[in-house]
Amino acid sequence: MQSAQDILDRVHSLATLEALEAEPGSVAARLASELPAVTSLADLEARDAAWSGILVGIDTLCARAMRLRLDHSLAVDTSIGAPTRSVFASTIIAYAANLPLLAQRARDIAARGGAVDPEEIADVVVRAARSVLDLRDAIRDEVLDVIRELARTSIAEADRRARDRTLPEPERKRWSAARRDLEAVAAEPRRVITAALQDRLAALPVELDEPAREPDPTFKDLLELD
Repeated sequence: MQSAQDILDRVHSLATLEALEAEPGSVAARLASELPAVTSLADLEARDAAWSGILVGIDTLCARAMRLRLDHSLAVDTSIGAPTRSVFASTIIAYAANLPLLAQRARDIAARGGAVDPEEIADVVVRAARSVLDLRDAIRDEVLDVIRELARTSIAEADRRARDRTLPEPERKRWSAARRDLEAVAAEPRRVITAALQDRLAALPVELDEPAREPDPTFKDLLELD
């Protein structure tokens, strides 16, 4: 069975790119199904690494997808050569919020390259970029939703272990930090790509969560003790 990363890695042709465009949710669905339940701090670190890895993998896919789109759309054009197409592909994420700048640069390069209609070439480049960035958003949004939900559902277990007096105090402190990090990830799942989990936990203040106070014994409990 293919992993979520395998789904991204298999895109090396226009056909496989269009297949992914038809089912962008397949990456998130596979990611959700392949991650193990968290029963230890090591499990938590492995899962976090998988999360950050897939987000990085989505951006790597976008670079390949942009190159595929450009090579297909500009197959008979020579005004924008292979080196420039590679640059546009590798920097596509940087243009996500500024497609007019990409259009301007494509137009200028096409004009210098002798294009009959530089404006049309620029439009082709921007259409390719918009297609790739739309795919990125579709895949990424669903992956972030999976990360958010899995982090949220793990908070209670991390909290339980942080308050478990049977565990060594250093481990309880790490579970306390893990619980706080999970709360932060549930609020903003993109946090997982800011740093490795170990580094994020180390940056948090050290805390030892006290177990919940046991309820006072009832009259019935006191009678049973007698």
